[in-house]
Amino acid sequence: MSYKIGIIGAARRHQGTGPYIARTFANIGHEISGIVGTSERSINQTLTDLSNHYGIDTQGYSNFNQLIESHTLDIIVIASPPGSHLDYLKLAAENNLHIFCEKPFWWPENNAFTLTGYEQTLQAVIDKSKAKQRYIHLNTQWLYTLKDFSRLHPSAIFNNEIKQFAMHLSPQSEGISMLIDAASHGLSLLYQLVGRGNLNQIELEKTSNGALIHFDYEHQQGITKSTLGFIQSNETPKPASYQINGHTVNRTVSLPEYQIQLQSDQQTIAIQDPLDTSIRDFLASIEAGLEPDEDALILGARHLYQLIEKYKQE
Repeated sequence: MSYKIGIIGAARRHQGTGPYIARTFANIGHEISGIVGTSERSINQTLTDLSNHYGIDTQGYSNFNQLIESHTLDIIVIASPPGSHLDYLKLAAENNLHIFCEKPFWWPENNAFTLTGYEQTLQAVIDKSKAKQRYIHLNTQWLYTLKDFSRLHPSAIFNNEIKQFAMHLSPQSEGISMLIDAASHGLSLLYQLVGRGNLNQIELEKTSNGALIHFDYEHQQGITKSTLGFIQSNETPKPASYQINGHTVNRTVSLPEYQIQLQSDQQTIAIQDPLDTSIRDFLASIEAGLEPDEDALILGARHLYQLIEKYKQE
């Protein structure tokens, strides 16, 4: 089945993934019906870039209402800055659309709100989408590399025990924005590995260009000693790695073909682009009539809130 897709935030700005999401949906065989941008200039530039780089010819609009009044959409992609996500999530749910949302699910620009209010706001969006039998997918891509991790380290996970986990990323942003932009990757991996859990004993160390966060992830099987590390970097492609039970993989990218690889001490393997896998999983979930994974969405938001509150206190 071919879907008609609208994209909020299709421009390549800062660390934006919008154009790559558009390219992937189009390559799979779906129609990019329209995009929403912030100004006439940015819309025109994005339309030109999508056409020149990816062969995507589509329409540009200055707001969501114009987009949905002009097209009968099936899916909305939200790839705009995190502070704008909530309004688009609500509009998408109200207009009966499946949602592919760039991480994090939502984060308010003023950083000022309560955990209860935060969770209730997100729960209302999830409930509305479920009532209309529409799916919500949060684009946390790293969890789709776990099978490749196991190819490199087949003995890393014994009896499903995850005693230790660490992830180190290099976002372009600084301060709290580093956590907003990148922490969901590590949190989603933990959830995928051991399921729902709680963050305890959170310790945070700020550095001159980043932060280290240590915590216990307490779950049904026990406790996973966890570390998330962030170092601000303008390097492209950005250094990234994660570790499970002392076994590490580094993400490398071969240019100009942008072939993504995972590397251990002994071996390097080419892997499928996790964005492609994430989008295909989203589409398969729609086809299967699945409901949104409430635990993954709400717990991921709760844990992000806890880490950012700790950062604000230090």
